[in-house]
Amino acid sequence: MIWSLGLVLLFFPIPESVAVEVAASGVFALGEIEVVAHEEQGAASLLTERVSEETLRNFNRDDVAEALDMLPGVHLSKVGGRNESTVYVRGFDLRHVPLYLDGIPIYVPYDGYPDLRRFTTFDLSQIVLSKGFASVLYGPNTMGGAINLVSKRPETAFEGNCGAGYASGDSYQAYFNLGTNQDWWYLQTGASWYNTDYFRLSDDFRKTANEDGGRRENSYARDRKINIKVGLTPRGDDEYAFSYIYQHGVKGTPPYAGSASSERIKYWRWPYWEKESYYINTRTGLGEASYVKTRLYYDRYMNSLFSYDNAEYDTISRPYAFRSNYDDHTYGGSLEVGTKLLPRNEMKVAFHYKRDVHREHNRPNPYQRFADEIYSVGAEDTITLTDNLKVVAGLSYDATRTLDAQDFISGELVDFPKGESDAWNPQIGLFYELTDTAVLYATVAHKTRLATIKDKYSYRLGTAIPNPDLKPEKAINYQIGYRNRLWDRLSFNAALFYSDIEDFILQATIQDPDDPTATIGQNQNVGKVEQYGLELGIEGNLSDSLEAGINYTLMDRNNRDNDDKLTGTPNHKLFTYVRYRPRTWLSLQADLIYHSNSFSSSDGVRIAGEFAVANVKAVFEPLPGVTFDAGINNLFDTNYAYDEGYPEPGINYFGNVAYRF
Repeated sequence: MIWSLGLVLLFFPIPESVAVEVAASGVFALGEIEVVAHEEQGAASLLTERVSEETLRNFNRDDVAEALDMLPGVHLSKVGGRNESTVYVRGFDLRHVPLYLDGIPIYVPYDGYPDLRRFTTFDLSQIVLSKGFASVLYGPNTMGGAINLVSKRPETAFEGNCGAGYASGDSYQAYFNLGTNQDWWYLQTGASWYNTDYFRLSDDFRKTANEDGGRRENSYARDRKINIKVGLTPRGDDEYAFSYIYQHGVKGTPPYAGSASSERIKYWRWPYWEKESYYINTRTGLGEASYVKTRLYYDRYMNSLFSYDNAEYDTISRPYAFRSNYDDHTYGGSLEVGTKLLPRNEMKVAFHYKRDVHREHNRPNPYQRFADEIYSVGAEDTITLTDNLKVVAGLSYDATRTLDAQDFISGELVDFPKGESDAWNPQIGLFYELTDTAVLYATVAHKTRLATIKDKYSYRLGTAIPNPDLKPEKAINYQIGYRNRLWDRLSFNAALFYSDIEDFILQATIQDPDDPTATIGQNQNVGKVEQYGLELGIEGNLSDSLEAGINYTLMDRNNRDNDDKLTGTPNHKLFTYVRYRPRTWLSLQADLIYHSNSFSSSDGVRIAGEFAVANVKAVFEPLPGVTFDAGINNLFDTNYAYDEGYPEPGINYFGNVAYRF
């Protein structure tokens, strides 16, 4: 039934707002890395996909993970044991596809895994995704791509938007964004609040020892965020902006509710999850053909995790029960210089420096300190060989060095051995315009990921020993693609991709150095993986009042090193929707997402089954700029999970009001 629906819907297009989009008004251009001019549709436009602010609100995609899940090649996943949202991009996780805000890296210093659920979208102008062939100007670790969250920038003397909503589970949200542009300076500010007390499970869920159905145990979450940006535009395209952002979150972790007897039940709560950021972005023109950009930043990440003894969450005493605190920060900057002085060449060079500091302790132990510094230098040239053929060539060098690494043994802090590593990353892409609307492209990129602090020094709760000498993971990413716009209303795109990965960091079994008769785990560069697949999409409008769309991803990942399963990615994913606007003040919308089976554990015991989830909504606009919407998520009350044993919400209802001025 699902595949019949998919075959029929393949002939319906996706509007441009969902698929690849060019930069829109209100976008903070200083925050973009791969900038594409609307009139040029250059090489970069073929390799980036953009989710606009309009699309985020149309589909009520209130966090970054949900927003990215609409795109081909992206699989939303959940780390159920931590109650975190994440994504895989063509099979690469967030350590290999780092997260940026306005071009500034914001992935967590310790392990590189940000919880995308904590990053709300109310203050964003767009989300830009690069896959496989991310620009070397981003800096290190873009082994599978890059995700760039681009903030807002005001364009008029006074503008803004605000909204509020209520949903099942005693969930509510509210936000506002205000801005002013006064020719030579501007101010942008905003805030958002989100709260949910619980979510309700599907009626088809069968109760287990740790979950009796109805309200999901320990499923509360609260998030709030404020931001302010002050910018100066003294002349021409010169711009200097300072940003401050504060985020605060609180959440519970619902316990495992599956059938795997080997899964340990966790009673976890996060008393706080905080991020405080200070950013400076600048651009200065050097004549008419050159520029220099700088980015400076300081981020502080603080969170606490309490592990309790039981479902009453009232004692902390058993083995593996703990009170853990992280106090991390990172600071650094980048310098980018670009020029078009050479005919038919657009050359760019960037230098990056980043220092990651991780401090942790389990009470009452003292804080342990870890620090890495990371360097990267990259150069990229877009060469116009003929009127129809362009070449994009890039090369970067990345290096990391451990500055501090402390162990806690027998009541004392001692130093771990320190390591360092480096890597080269060459890439090249060819882009050929077959006609005025059709483009064929092919790219090859050698990409790497430097080991994180956790990769090198974690004991994994006593099951492993550290390895400070880990080398970078390596991948060669190949892709060929085709895009065309037909009859001035339909845009078709297709891409084939293949990644050959070596030195993948996996936990190997070795002899325990403290006990010759026992074995223990250790992270080593032993993995060999291949990932390949197909992406398809059609986009356009069927009529003045009807638009519809679909994208499809075929994905396969093979572990060539051992029999362990690769988790989190189904072989098939389909996203489709239809929007009908019978009146200028009324629109009706339905969307559906389908995932096939995926592994939730490397031994293949835990499998998240296939599912299809449908959502519907109606939007009323009684006055210009004023909208009311109401709808139903999970219309058919499907019992499903991205991570086996951690079921998602059943049918739920919502309503929102918004005003834009």
